[in-house]
Amino acid sequence: MKRLTINQNNKIKVKDIYGKMHDCKDVPNEFYGCIRKLYDYENTGYTIDFIDNIPHILKDMRECLLNPSVVNIRMCLHMIDYILNTKEKDR
Repeated sequence: MKRLTINQNNKIKVKDIYGKMHDCKDVPNEFYGCIRKLYDYENTGYTIDFIDNIPHILKDMRECLLNPSVVNIRMCLHMIDYILNTKEKDR
């Protein structure tokens, strides 16, 4: 994943479409919240496609836990491992 934000000297910088880095003080105040959200998202280590799939994984886990059995609990553990291992691979 290509980052659009970086933290230099405890200040967030943003990359524009031309690849030039800008201080957040150069960005209008209305967009500062969006930049912080983007920075937080990029620090998760997950891709946007994977983040979109997490609610579906959680719904599947919920269904498994509504009918707890050894097989369903193992499935939940497998889904948790999948989420955690995907994060480690993407970093």
